[in-house]
Order: sequence, then structure tokens, then C-alpha cells
Amino acid sequence: MESSIELIRNHILMKGVPEHELEAAVSAMDYMLLSDHDKLITEGEIGDCCYFIVGGKALVSSSNLTARQIALDVLLPGAIVGEIALIMQDKRTADVTAIGQLEVLRLKSVDFYRLAKASPMFHESLLFSSRIRLLHGLLRKTTIWSTIPDAELRGLAEITRISKVKRGDTILTEGELSTQLYMISQGRFQIKRNDRKVDTLASGDCFGEIDLLLDGPYSGTITALEDSELLIIGKEEFHFILQQFEQVHRQFIELACIRHPELIKVLKPKLNSLPHTASSSIPNNKHQHMDRSSAENEQRDKQQGYKKSDHWISIVLSLGGLFILTTICAIWLRHPAWIGAALFIGGLAGPVSFVSFIRGTQLLGYRVSRLALVFIISAITAAPSAFILERLFIFGGWQGSVSKLGSIAEPITVSLIEESLKLLVCILWLRGRKQRFLMDAIVFGAAIGMGFAAVESILYGWTYLQQGTAADMLAVLWVRALLSPFGHGTWTAIAAAGLWYGLHNKNLERSKVNSLIMIGLMVISISLHALWDNEYTGRLLGMIIIGLVGLVLLYLLLKKGMRDEVHALKVMNPIIEEPSAKYAQYRSLSLQADDTASLLCDGCGTVTPASASYCARCGQALRVTR
Repeated sequence: MESSIELIRNHILMKGVPEHELEAAVSAMDYMLLSDHDKLITEGEIGDCCYFIVGGKALVSSSNLTARQIALDVLLPGAIVGEIALIMQDKRTADVTAIGQLEVLRLKSVDFYRLAKASPMFHESLLFSSRIRLLHGLLRKTTIWSTIPDAELRGLAEITRISKVKRGDTILTEGELSTQLYMISQGRFQIKRNDRKVDTLASGDCFGEIDLLLDGPYSGTITALEDSELLIIGKEEFHFILQQFEQVHRQFIELACIRHPELIKVLKPKLNSLPHTASSSIPNNKHQHMDRSSAENEQRDKQQGYKKSDHWISIVLSLGGLFILTTICAIWLRHPAWIGAALFIGGLAGPVSFVSFIRGTQLLGYRVSRLALVFIISAITAAPSAFILERLFIFGGWQGSVSKLGSIAEPITVSLIEESLKLLVCILWLRGRKQRFLMDAIVFGAAIGMGFAAVESILYGWTYLQQGTAADMLAVLWVRALLSPFGHGTWTAIAAAGLWYGLHNKNLERSKVNSLIMIGLMVISISLHALWDNEYTGRLLGMIIIGLVGLVLLYLLLKKGMRDEVHALKVMNPIIEEPSAKYAQYRSLSLQADDTASLLCDGCGTVTPASASYCARCGQALRVTR
């Protein structure tokens, strides 16, 4: 205890404190002994004291916007902690946990304020250090700089200033060139261009970056929607940091491309001119991930949460089990209710299972409710419309029962009508700029195709039920359910991928190549459909070959789409240095959050891997509502 008091007396911050005030403060301090993992300070609590660490170590950690616990610092003997809440007269900004046995002296707020009043040096020194620590924590938790090394982040904290703004304050006016980067620590801001609302930004987002990158007034009018807090750095500091960290530079350019697709032709050359290795001023071990083997990169993707969902397995098993149950009950009991249930579930089992599998391969998808809506819209619009058009063009009207077309023209006409109608539904969902990934087209295309297939299966089943028995209906439904991966879902997914290439030509460099890809994929889709419907000798073998060709092509498109998503996630969420890497030996304190859950982007509704901090679709910061 005596050595602890002596440590306080000799502390550099106490040098200007009058002896009688120092003695009064020291005598008022309470000695505390904490065991390993004991919590000294809890984030969010009201601060009524601060602590001098006199023995052992303490880990400072906090929750970021996505509710992941991150390590901020390790405190050693001589450190003061808890002073930020006293100085700012606010809640605790982080957790402090004992690492092993921890000895501290507790100084109550009354004695703290008396010391601060008695010694301007004590007060000013603490004010400066607490400001840097506060900014360091905010930059680590709520900004785009969160993954840069700790030393550089502390340096950035020294040149960052905090600005409080009131609701209704205009930060930037359209046409005005921003000379600063604004990072939102708290609050919400609205962006307007040409008197039209473009976006709403919140904690973790930034603005002004496009002006700094292109040296032009592109940001628009930015207005605070509520009382807010901004972290601000200047233009020179912004460019200096970008020179040091090529990955963050890429992230800012990608963010600008997402927000300003009309400027992609200007921004892409800047992106392509960046080196593929970071600045030599950074130690090589921080960039070894640039040269990893594909196996190591795959392992890292899994650690980041960039992995496919396996929820589709439970859906397949559930639907399969229900179909088996209703089949048995329909045959055994022969009750109309069970026959109807078997008809409905049998029509849905294959299509829904296929769509759930395709959705499970997507890293950046929309909510299931949106996919279900697309499925239903296709079922109630495309399928009935196809039935009407086929009656008119193939059978010559409602009364016709014999095709007016030949054996070759009929399947071609059917495939053209059905694929065209399904693509019309695809256009409604893919024309927006937020459907920026190839996987969007594949997943939505599969859902639209399978919505059509579900109605078709139910109609086929109903027809066989009317003309034969329940057993005939069930046989047809089982065959169609098992063959469903070869049919409409695959064809429409391929055609939708082609449509995506065509719709996104303006945003892609190789427009002629993309136009050829679009035409080629659509022709292949229609051809596969027509060949599947055609009557010829050895049709079963032919259907298997046609189905496999479609699945192989779909597999190749899925691989391309998944690569694009992983690349977009990595660009928008670069890992330069893991925030907790230097604290690896303290992982037993359970700093990591559950990575099995997903995050939902407030801006665009994208479901994103839990390890991401920024949405790769719209560029907004991901947040968990507390």
C-alpha cells in the first residue's frame, strides 16, 4: 500500500499539485484488489470516480457499431482510467477488465475535481490525454479508419477535431467544395442533390470524401436531421493517410463509385492506378495476406464470416418430410384435404428448395420476405399470362385442343413466351442501381423461374387428378419435384444473369463483350428450355444432358457471382491490422462476438456477414440497434 501511494506522489501528473492537496487526495483513495476477468469499469455506466493502476494489467475494450467487442488498449501500472467520464461529465465510454491480479487506487469525483482545481497542469494534461483516448476510441469504433494500425490511429486522433451540430444545421451546400472529411460519430444527416433526397447517413458513415478525391463539389447539401456529433479531419491529412494505406484508399474510391455511379469513368482510373501492395512505410508482416495462397485466403474468408449459409438444408428436409407425410396420408386416407395438401406442398417442395439453395450461396442477399414476394409475383403474373398467350398463339384460342404449330416450332414458341414473361418480371427487380451484383440476378432469376414452375406443377397435378387418380397426381408431382433443378429456375437464372450484364453495361468497362454475354446467355436459356420441351427419341437421356448443361453453366455463373461478392466485401472492409491482433494473448476475455448471425443494412436492406463493418452494396456503415 505504501509503495502504491508513493507511486501516486511521484506520478508526472501530480508534479504541480500542492502538497497538502496531494496528501488529502492520497488519504481519500480506496485500495482495491481485483482478480482475473473482474470488471473494473462497465461501458455505459455513470462515472463517479477514476482509478490509478498501481499493479497488474487491465484491458480496455468496447462495442463497435455492429456490437462486436474490440480491444482498445492495455493499461499498465501508472495509468489513469475512468477520467474521461469525469472530465466529459458523461457515461463510461469503454469496459475495463482485469488481466490477472489487478491493484488500483480509487479516487472519488469530489477529490478528483479538487485536484484538478488545485493544479492547472494536472487538469490540462488529463484533458489532453483523455481527449486523445476518447477520439482514438471513437475512430476505432465508429469510422472507416477502424482497421488501421494502432499507432497511426492514435496519430490520427491527435489531428481530428470534434464538432457538435444542432438539428437543421447545414454542413455543406450543393455546389460548395468540401475541404474536410466528415465522419459521423452520433446522429443522422440527409443528403440532397438537385432538391431531391438521395440518402440518409448515420453513425459510422462519412461524407465529403468525393470532393477530396476529385477536387470538385460533388457532395450535395448535407443537413443534420437531429443533434449530432462529427469527427473532422482536413484535406492534407486525409490524403496523407490514404498514401500510407492503399487498402483504405481503395475503400474510399469504391464508396465514391457506389454513391456516384455517374462518376465511375473518372474514379476507376484512380483505382487502377493504385499499387497492389501497400506503402513501404508499413512493416511487411502487416501485408502478408496480399500473397497468401488460395487455401489460406479461403480460410481467412471463413474467419471473416464470408461463408455460405446452410439454412437451405433444413428447408429441404422440412419440405421433403411434409411432402412424404402428405403423400402417405393422401394415399392411405384418400381424404380431399390431404390430397389438396399434397398437391400444394408437392408443387412448392422442389421450387422452394432450389431457391433456398441458390439464396444460401449468396453473401449479400436481401431478406427472405423480398425473395418470397418475387416468387409470388412470378407465380400470379407470369404463369397465368403464359397460359393465356400459349392458348392464343399455339392452340388458336380457348376452344382449341390441337397445336397449330409443328413439333419444332411449338417448343420454341413456348420457351420464347415463358422466358420473355419471366424476364419482364426480372427487369422490374434488376433495373435499380442497388442490384449491383451478378448474384442478385441469379438469385432473383431462380426465384422468378421457380415461382412459375410451382404454379405449373400444381396445374399439372390438378389435371392428372381430374383425369386419373390421386396416385397419378402424386407421381407427376414427385417427378417434377425431383427434376425441378433442371428446369425453370436454372433457365431463368441464366437468362437473368444475361439481362444483368445488359442493364449494367453503363457501369462496366467492356460494354461490347457484356452485350455479347447478354445475348449468349439469353439464347442458351431459351434453347435449353426449347430442347427440354421437344419430343424426340431417347428423350430421357436428352433431358438429363440438357439439365446437366444448364446446371454446369449456372454453377460457373454462381462461382463468378460469389467471387464478385467476396471481392466487394474485402474492398469495403479491408483488414490492414486486426484491431485485436496485438491483444491476441487476451482472447480468453471473450472479446469476439457471435459471427454466425448476419447484419441487416439500414440503407438498402442487404443481409451481410456479421464480420463486415460496411455494406458492400450501398456503402453505408452497418449498425446493430441497441
